[in-house]
Amino acid sequence: MSKNLTGLSFEELIDNINDMGGKKYIAKQIWNWIYKKNIIDIDLMSDISIKFRELLKEKFNIGLYRLKEKKISSDGTEKFLLELQDGNSIESVLIPEKDRLTICISSQVGCKFNCSFCSTGKMGFIRDLTTAEIVEEILYIQKLKQKNITNVVFMGMGEPFDNFDNVIKSAKIINDDNGLAIGSRKITISTFGHIPGIRNYIDLDIRFRLAISLHNPFNDQRSEIMPGNRQYNLEDLFKILREYTKVSNRKVVFEYILLNGVNDSQDHAKELKTLLSKLPSKLNLIKYHSNPYTEFSPTTNMQQQKFYNFFQNVNFPVVFRASRGEDIDAACGQLYINNN
Repeated sequence: MSKNLTGLSFEELIDNINDMGGKKYIAKQIWNWIYKKNIIDIDLMSDISIKFRELLKEKFNIGLYRLKEKKISSDGTEKFLLELQDGNSIESVLIPEKDRLTICISSQVGCKFNCSFCSTGKMGFIRDLTTAEIVEEILYIQKLKQKNITNVVFMGMGEPFDNFDNVIKSAKIINDDNGLAIGSRKITISTFGHIPGIRNYIDLDIRFRLAISLHNPFNDQRSEIMPGNRQYNLEDLFKILREYTKVSNRKVVFEYILLNGVNDSQDHAKELKTLLSKLPSKLNLIKYHSNPYTEFSPTTNMQQQKFYNFFQNVNFPVVFRASRGEDIDAACGQLYINNN
């Protein structure tokens, strides 16, 4: 079975080229074609000999996606339905802003944690994406758009820390200064609170931004809407997050979707304030985006404002994150595919 070029770090690529009888400069040429020139077709790597290109094609695979569908929102957000080589599909979202081009990428086909407000969980879990598949989400869409992506958020389909090794390796490849060179502060990995993943994140001293999908500050209520909380509860989560902030000297970004009558009361705001005041934090409040696979409704504008106003004069920043792509089902919690 052939390997994937885009699943290799630069050091691994050098080793593989050496094993094939090639020199280090060939690895540099390949790396440059892929990550600087955005070429994911070995035949187009014209400064490599035809003989060696044929050898590369025998041993390596590249070009893992086919575009099945693209939707464009009225706000400029784009959603891409990408088919993998095994017939499964994922969705990726591109969000243009003034001087930024952010891609929201998937790390799994489906998700096993089944948060009740999230469409992806209704798909069930099918499989992890490989390192190469994650890297090529970015390369493929960047090639389609002919624009350089500036920010990457692992907030698409799946729980990134449930696919820890492939997510971290892919993030390191796209962060590599000799490649896409997307800075560590422009790469965000979001988890519902997967404690073994956070432990590995701390132990390996990984420097990408960490975001936590919180959505309820009370253990029993959080377990009702986020079943994974039964396994990794809030007490254990905040204990390890305090360790993370001390070791990394970084804030934790908390995501909080406001669900009408579920987590938007003043009691929720008060408890949330208490929790987040205990460690360096940033709070992103998010509107719930309706979809046919979940049963919730958005908090009213008046209640949203009341909830937000509770956080005046706190010791951490609080913002309402702008909704993007809701009209094409590309917003937070709306990604869903029937892969059957």
